[in-house]
Amino acid sequence: MDCSFISRDDLQRMFKKLDKNQDGLVTLHELHWILEKLGWPEHTPDELELIVGKQSLDIDEFLRFYNDAVLDSKGTKKNTDEAIARAFNVFDVNGDGYISAEELRDVLGRLGFEEEARAWDCGRMIRVHDKNLDGFVDFEEFKNMILHV
Repeated sequence: MDCSFISRDDLQRMFKKLDKNQDGLVTLHELHWILEKLGWPEHTPDELELIVGKQSLDIDEFLRFYNDAVLDSKGTKKNTDEAIARAFNVFDVNGDGYISAEELRDVLGRLGFEEEARAWDCGRMIRVHDKNLDGFVDFEEFKNMILHV
């Protein structure tokens, strides 16, 4: 399974955080909440039910949904570029065209990764993909990171 925008491990951690009652299932309302946080609010929970055909997803279904629906695996270049731009905009909190370590930390916190955001070196994560060494990740650097994971 590809899971390019967000690593499989991160998706599994996200699933565990969404699964509040620890029954191994994520409801469509919880799925809708995380999709909104990721910048994909196109579908209501009722529409999601029509898409997935059930009220909740287990971890494998969650990963498959992410891969199929969010990444648009059959996607054209235009759809891929649009999906990457939406993902970039989630992290570019102030809309200046750059992702800073602070913005990365903020988004990780909003996605429910507060502990990880404090523990991870967000500055190092930015530096790894900051090819022009300006201290930020711009859209092209982000796109390159996504397409070459």
